[in-house]
Amino acid sequence: MAQEIALSIFVKSWHIFFGITGVILNLVLILLVVFKSPNAIRVYSRLITNFAVTDFLACLLDIFIEIRVLPSPNEATITYILNGFCTYFGLSTCAIGLSMYIHTLTHSLWSLFISFVFRYLILYKVSLKEKHILLALFVFYIPSFVQAATYWTSFVDSSTILPITKRIYPQYNFELETGLITGITNLFSVSAIYAVLHMTIPVTPVYITIFILRRKILKTLMMSYNVMSKETKAIHAQLMKALTFQAFIPVAAWAAVYVYIGMQFGIISGIFFEYMVFSTVIFMPLLSPVAYLVYVRPYRLYILRTFCRKCSQSAVESKIRTGFHTQYDHSTVGRSA
Repeated sequence: MAQEIALSIFVKSWHIFFGITGVILNLVLILLVVFKSPNAIRVYSRLITNFAVTDFLACLLDIFIEIRVLPSPNEATITYILNGFCTYFGLSTCAIGLSMYIHTLTHSLWSLFISFVFRYLILYKVSLKEKHILLALFVFYIPSFVQAATYWTSFVDSSTILPITKRIYPQYNFELETGLITGITNLFSVSAIYAVLHMTIPVTPVYITIFILRRKILKTLMMSYNVMSKETKAIHAQLMKALTFQAFIPVAAWAAVYVYIGMQFGIISGIFFEYMVFSTVIFMPLLSPVAYLVYVRPYRLYILRTFCRKCSQSAVESKIRTGFHTQYDHSTVGRSA
């Protein structure tokens, strides 16, 4: 029992620390995108804004709900124990918060897919305007919006789900549980099955597609290396580094999905895995802004100038010594980015 309490305190501290860190990083990124984005990446900055706002909400909601998930092996039920600040506001608020949180994770995955498609099309000189980006984001947001609007309606109160949970997990003393206990008694209901399928099925094919696109983009960049201006190469290299970094971030979602599937089918079990599902997912919205803050040069230099002027001067001098052009070629990139 003492170990369970210690683990619970550790997990709460984990979510609060990484959640607040993610909120700060994404808020900084939003401000930089709004006020410091050069015209050369004006269109692409809409995608960055979409990422930052989505991940900002994900980190905020993670602190608000803090989920422990208890699947029912080989049964169509699931129990959630919510330990976040939503418990002060009741079941409906927690259920809606949980639905909103999960929908930010799925939308973030679709957004990453759109980002890779965007870079791929730009390399093939497909003219993409701001309205095209906004339309793509709107279309791909619809499945996540439907999930957010419907999933919470499947949740039941603790008096309904507890008899099932106690039967499946007799080793736990739920009478001493301080969190809000809720769950779904029928995972085959329309709203529940839609949410579960949308959370699990797209992860693997989207992840594979992202790596295929990344390989094709890198191959095209290498083939076009001699005909690109140095400025164009620099911008593509910066954004590709960011996207490559981001391409590995969904590993957290991939791991969480398969841990959940393993628990649902009774392959693995234990309180560690119950916390792990959503404790690992927090790294997605936490690390995503880091990609842009580090690899998109205008944002990186602004941060260095603000917090470390000597570092900023060294970075500029290094670029000059290596012959790297620091100005964007608006004639070649501005039209496409």
